[in-house]
Amino acid sequence: MRWPDPQQRGFALPLALTTSALLLLSSLSLQTLALHARQRSRQALATAQTLDAERSVAMVFQQHAAGAHACLLALPSSEWEGSDRCPGLNPGLLQSGRVADRDWQLLDWQPQGARAGILQLRWSDARQSRLDLELLP
Repeated sequence: MRWPDPQQRGFALPLALTTSALLLLSSLSLQTLALHARQRSRQALATAQTLDAERSVAMVFQQHAAGAHACLLALPSSEWEGSDRCPGLNPGLLQSGRVADRDWQLLDWQPQGARAGILQLRWSDARQSRLDLELLP
């Protein structure tokens, strides 16, 4: 029987350990990439949901501001209460509401000409939004 050359002994174990380490590093890299992709996907979804909620608030705001309440939009929101220009109107519909599962509260309305304005909101999760709003005729 012939014995292996002493220089070739112990070849299989280091090769197996090296291969295992490379496979482990590869799987960890793939897992890290998957986690980053998932995080980016969640962030994109959250951004899309926020934009959708902002658009919904803009639509609701404009709907409530139609008719008699339209005179309020010519004034900054700080002047809505007790205004002589819009007597007997309750600006409450324009000051807060709910869109999907999120509540919003008006922080400020600043008219920008006759048919536009800046709408600033605070959401129930304490985030704030600033919308440049063009009013429908």
